[in-house]
Amino acid sequence: MRLVVWGAGELGGRVGARWAQDGKLVLGLTQSPTRHDELRRCGIEPHIGQATHLLAPADVLLLALPGSVKQQAAVASLTDTAPPARAVLISSTGYYGTLYGSVNEATPRGNTPRAIAIEAAELAFRAWIGTRGVVLRLGGLYCRGRGPLAALMRRGTVPSGPPDTILALIHYDDAATAALAALRHPAPEPTYIGVVPPCPTRCEFYLCACRLAGLPEPVFDAPLGYPPAAYDVTRLQRDLLPAPAHPDWHDALLL
Repeated sequence: MRLVVWGAGELGGRVGARWAQDGKLVLGLTQSPTRHDELRRCGIEPHIGQATHLLAPADVLLLALPGSVKQQAAVASLTDTAPPARAVLISSTGYYGTLYGSVNEATPRGNTPRAIAIEAAELAFRAWIGTRGVVLRLGGLYCRGRGPLAALMRRGTVPSGPPDTILALIHYDDAATAALAALRHPAPEPTYIGVVPPCPTRCEFYLCACRLAGLPEPVFDAPLGYPPAAYDVTRLQRDLLPAPAHPDWHDALLL
């Protein structure tokens, strides 16, 4: 079975490389040829542009474009394309907005502009793919050189916000494992939350991060005044990621 990765970046490239390890064909779509040599070394056949002229009904598709606007435009371009055997959309826990209490896949969409845009992309995806689609709502992705620590070191300051909100995190390797499992699972759920608990509060994470980066201790806004969100990842652990390779959020602090 052939895999088409639309958005063969840091995450899509990892998923494609693992698929290719089994001797199966992988087509990786990017916006420019910058990563093409790297993709070839991983056994991925690189292409530029859209998947509309490449996708076949027997394929499986990973839609890993960054941002809901690009995702919605990509799905719109596929409207007249026959759906593949399986498709996985890499979405975001930003769908839930700012929350408190227990959060699971059935928790309603938040009211922020970002949450509304994420929902629109997911709805367009489901309208096209139907029951063959899986939405994977990932938390903040990280690895060495990427993620909240790298962003902090570029900015030099901690972004504003309460100290007790939760940073929902997942390592790129664990996200790739979950996405690959979603592509292969015989009967997946329609939606999964992709977070690896326990998740740190902003205070916990940025106190450690600032010390590592040699920055002044962070200053936060007022506390929330209510319990922060707790992500229920029962589905994820049961079906896609039973044993994360990076179960400790402190891995997000590795320089």
